[in-house]
Amino acid sequence: MWGFLALAGATLALLAALPGDERLLCGTRRDASRQTLALHRYFEGARVLRSLQRRTQVPDLTSPADRDVAHVAVLEDRGDLVARRNPLDLEATALRFFPNAFGGYDVFPRGPEREPAGEPLGVATGSAALVDLPFAFPFFGRREFRVFVHADGALTFGQAGLGSLPGLPDFLAGPPRVAAFFTRLDPSRGGSVTARLTPDRAVFEWRDVPGAGQINRNSFQVVLDRSGEIDLVLATLETREGVVGLSPGGAHDVTAADLSTFEPRGARGALAEVFSETEKVDLVAVARRFYRSHPDLFEQLVVYTTRPLNPQPGTLAFELNVKNEILGIGLDTNDDALLYGSASALRSIAYMDTIDPYLEVDGFEILGHEVGHRWLARLLFRKDGGANASLLGRGAVHWSFFADTDASVLEGNDLEERGPGRFETVEIATGYSPLDQYAMGLRAASETGPTFYVEAPDDFRPNRGYKASSGPEPGVSFTGVKREVLIADVIAALGPRVPPAEAAPRLLRQAFVLVADAAAPATDVRLRALARIRARFEPWYREATGGRGMVDSTLP
Repeated sequence: MWGFLALAGATLALLAALPGDERLLCGTRRDASRQTLALHRYFEGARVLRSLQRRTQVPDLTSPADRDVAHVAVLEDRGDLVARRNPLDLEATALRFFPNAFGGYDVFPRGPEREPAGEPLGVATGSAALVDLPFAFPFFGRREFRVFVHADGALTFGQAGLGSLPGLPDFLAGPPRVAAFFTRLDPSRGGSVTARLTPDRAVFEWRDVPGAGQINRNSFQVVLDRSGEIDLVLATLETREGVVGLSPGGAHDVTAADLSTFEPRGARGALAEVFSETEKVDLVAVARRFYRSHPDLFEQLVVYTTRPLNPQPGTLAFELNVKNEILGIGLDTNDDALLYGSASALRSIAYMDTIDPYLEVDGFEILGHEVGHRWLARLLFRKDGGANASLLGRGAVHWSFFADTDASVLEGNDLEERGPGRFETVEIATGYSPLDQYAMGLRAASETGPTFYVEAPDDFRPNRGYKASSGPEPGVSFTGVKREVLIADVIAALGPRVPPAEAAPRLLRQAFVLVADAAAPATDVRLRALARIRARFEPWYREATGGRGMVDSTLP
């Protein structure tokens, strides 16, 4: 036991370095639902285009620098994979966009007066309302008679484009769009989205609408004039990250704008400025770039970067559920694969952040944890006529400290009884338990024996006040009441796993991706480290699943 802990100590020290329970944020599971994607991923796709260049190309071809090295896909940022820091500077600003002679728009200042508000549209969070315009509005050479008014601070023409993740990829590739302040907003928690229509003008206003997962207010207007001019009146922007600009839809080119200085002039096609408080990787753009040069074969992308670019501040690593069709494991069904460039295969992205801490240490306790979140851990069980969550701990997506998980990498502990009513944690983070393997489709219900948790834990030694959400730790003893859980109890609460183990795949197709940029290149040292991790993870996974599961991470 202690030999294993010594070997893993360098990796687990990454967790211990975070103060208090903040270390427990490492590996936080992201819900599969689009609502949770809206809450947690609204800043995906943000990148700064503000530069001295008048035009930035974002072609749909791979960069010549993109390459596969030892079955690792190396993607070089060229302004589309990494969001640069660009603080918002448009609050209390009013802009007027004029159609120019080049098929685009020029921007000029206008007076700050806000138009009178109109009638509420009843736009639900994450949705759009369809509005008939009182005139034919010219937009990028088309005449538009209807407009979709989105909760997320944008107008689209032709189609709603729902399901997008606010950011540059969907601003460009989605339908024709006016991005007043394209970000995740939540009108269900306050404020209003309204429309006022006259024979010559259509005024759409977002007033005091909070950002998703934020306690703030955002107020701005879009005014469409029948001449084709567009006004943006940006009054209060307390959400600090979003996209402002115009797109003809289905675009790959975008003109970099500095809207606070009303530059540039003579733009063609899409024109945008993207605001971001920090530098972070754009996982939507990474996945889309990967699939432009690789076949759609991979169920999971494992993404490392060459420097810290975590889009989820406060976490060490995380897993993003992209698509799930499995029933009976407590995970909602969903399908956002197309948003990430995959027509069918992609189910999950495991984001590991910078490769540098793993140059000498594989870190499989963390990698295995995030890979396992593809299926784990959400299992409830039937007790006293209802569904019970006593097996679950942190965020209800990890095992409880007081659950006997046979030292699962999804937390919990390996518990042993040390006498009547006293238990001790003896091992942590060694692999996937039988209950894990059931949820993963590697073990049939008939092969999954009982487990247990300890109810009403007390008398901790050492006395540190442990709770269900505490991280795993060996050598802790406590008293309590042992409660057995059968797999039949899980099935009674969630239904049988579909597909069952006999029909579920045993092979996990993964692709390892390294995102690099000029600030931190893909050096030989970094490439060798990730190639080593990739090669060693295959046998680690096979052993961690008791020989039931396999990984293939080779790139064709």
